[in-house]
Parts: sequence; structure tokens; C-alpha cells
Amino acid sequence: MQLATNNDIARIHLEFFPSIAWMVFAQQQKNISIELYESFPRQTFRNRCLLLSSDGVQTISVPILRSKTAKLLTKDAEISWKEDWNVRMWRAVYSNYGKSPFFEYYDVEVRKLLEKKHRFLLDLNYDVFDFLRKSFALDINIYATDDYVRNKDKNFVDAFRPQTRKEDGEFFETYFQSFSDKLPFESNLSCLDLLFSMGKEGGNYIRNGKLPQHLNL
Repeated sequence: MQLATNNDIARIHLEFFPSIAWMVFAQQQKNISIELYESFPRQTFRNRCLLLSSDGVQTISVPILRSKTAKLLTKDAEISWKEDWNVRMWRAVYSNYGKSPFFEYYDVEVRKLLEKKHRFLLDLNYDVFDFLRKSFALDINIYATDDYVRNKDKNFVDAFRPQTRKEDGEFFETYFQSFSDKLPFESNLSCLDLLFSMGKEGGNYIRNGKLPQHLNL
């Protein structure tokens, strides 16, 4: 990522297999600045994503190495490989989406992303973002911050939280999901759900997506 030179660009965090609302926001902005110098928070989409399983919404998390003494910045967050979280995630992806219309078009690339043992979470998230940007043919440029400056008017670093997932996606249209025959529609899951369900046409879904007022500049 190039360094951001324009403080007028919206600041935001970079998500792991981003929520649809995050991607809609990024597409609307065209240019976004990724906050690197924040204290890495817990229980956010920075290292987790939401998939749809036969039992409902499933959370997948990337374990992070943490120090009991040192302050952890987002740019320094390292992935813990003491457990095979990536293997468990791939099994979940295959179980949840193996019969989806577009699974066979993207499964190899998704598996490669999970098999590559990135050291830093930021690098994994960027590779995931780049894959989704290309798959959906989106026009989004992301930049990196080189400081910790809060611009209240264009600061969305604390937006797009798991706790507000349904609220953030309340205006999204429904589409056919895995297990639609037994489960109600779940809005604003990970973009993986959209990709396996709609393929590249998911790009139009993102471009036409409407966000609630608190997520609009």
C-alpha cells in the first residue's frame, strides 16, 4: 500500500474477508486510508468474518499473537500459527458453500489465500481485499496512514462492527444464499457469501448497495 498524502480521504480499518457493508463503503469512497497506528482492538472484523452455515451465522477468527506488556499496533499484529485455524476455516467454507453456484469458480484462489502463511494480519487482509476487488471488478484504491491523526468528519475506524452488522446492512436487497430453503436471509455477511452466491455479478450488488445514514459522508 502507498502512503496516504491526502488527509481528506476517509480513514477506516482493513477487514478479513470484509463485510459487504465495508466493501460498499469502500466502493462509494473510491479512495480509502487504512489506519495502521491504532491500538489493535479485540472482537472486530479486522481478524474475523461471518459466513452462513446450515445452523446460521458462523464466526471465523484469525488468532493474533499478543504481548502482556507491549501495546499492539494494527500494523504489527502477527498471526498465530500455533493452531490450524486456516484449515478449520477452509473446511467451514467448503461445508457452507461447496454447493453454491459459483464455488467452483473461486474455491482454488480462496484456498490459496488461506494456505499462504502470512506473518502479519495486515498482509493477509490486503491479499484478501485485492482478490475480492479483482473478482468483483471494483474501483477501489487503498492507502496506508503514517501517523495517528483523527479526522472526526471522515473517521470510520470504529465503524462496521460485528455488533452492528444487521443495522449496517438493513437496506441491502436479498439474494439467494446457501440454505435459503431452510434459513431466513442474512444481510451483510462476509463478501465470500456474496461471491459464492452471485459470482462477479456481486460487483453490481456492491456498487448499488445503500448504507444507513451514519455510514455516509
